[in-house]
Amino acid sequence: MDELIYQRPADYELEHEGHTEDVEFFVALARQLKPKRILELACGSGRVTQPLATLAAQEGFDIVGLDNAAAMLSEARRRYDEASQQVRDRLTLLEGDMRHWNAVDKFDLIVSPCGPMAHLLTLQDQLDAWKHAYNNLSDGGRFVVDVSMPPMTAYADSFQIPPRAILEIDRDVTNPETGNRLIRSKTTRYLPHEQRAQVRFLYDKFATGVLSDHYISDFESHIYFPRELQLLFMVTGFSIEACYGDYRKRALNSRSEHMIMMGLKSSSNSNCEAS
Repeated sequence: MDELIYQRPADYELEHEGHTEDVEFFVALARQLKPKRILELACGSGRVTQPLATLAAQEGFDIVGLDNAAAMLSEARRRYDEASQQVRDRLTLLEGDMRHWNAVDKFDLIVSPCGPMAHLLTLQDQLDAWKHAYNNLSDGGRFVVDVSMPPMTAYADSFQIPPRAILEIDRDVTNPETGNRLIRSKTTRYLPHEQRAQVRFLYDKFATGVLSDHYISDFESHIYFPRELQLLFMVTGFSIEACYGDYRKRALNSRSEHMIMMGLKSSSNSNCEAS
C-alpha cells in the first residue's frame, strides 16, 4: 500500500487512540467461537492482533497476523518482542498479500478488522481475497469482514457541478503519555461509477504545542454496499451466518455506520437484508 500513513505506524497508532470497540468485538467473538487457529488479514501494527494473542495465550489457540505493509508489520513485531513468552508462543506474524497467500494449515476463523478490504479497488482483487479466505478455512470455518457503510452525506458535495471537496477536521487526539497531538483533516471526493472514494488526509503533528510535522496521505477506498458484500460471500462459496450494523451486534439498518458480515464455509446460503 502506498498511503503515507502506513509508513508511519506511530502516527497510525495515535490517530486510533481510544478506539477499542472493534478490539472488544473481535476478542469477544474469538472467546465465543473458540477457534483453534485464527488468521487476521491486514493486521497492521497489531492493534487488534495483540489483544487476540493475549486471549490465545489464555485459551490455547494460535493466531497468525498477515500484512503486506513492511513498516506496519515492523510495529506489530515490536509489540510481539515486548509480549510475554506465552503470547509469543501463540502468535506468528507474516508478510504477505491477502489476495494470493495460501496457508499450509487451515484456520477456523479469519477476520479483517477496521476496513482493510476497502483497499481492494477492483472486483478481481476482491474475488481473489474472498476465494483465498475460503480456501484457507477449514470446513465449518468463518470469515468475518468489517467495513464501513457508505457515508452518503459525506459524498453529497461530489455531485455538485462542478464537484466540491470540503475540508473538515475529523480527528484530534493527544497521546496521554507523551503529550503529542495529532490533528487530521480530510477532503473526500466520491466517484460513483467506480464506487471509489478519493480521500486526502492532511496531518498536523504537535510536540509540546509546537507544530513538528505536516504531511498529506492520499487514500483510495472502495465503497461497499450491503448486497454487494453479501454477493462476494455467496459467489465464493460462503453462506451468510450473521450481519451486524455495529460492534454491539445490532441489526444492520439505514443508520448503521458499519457492516460486519460473517460468512460460513458451507454449501448452503442464507440472506442478510438491510432494513
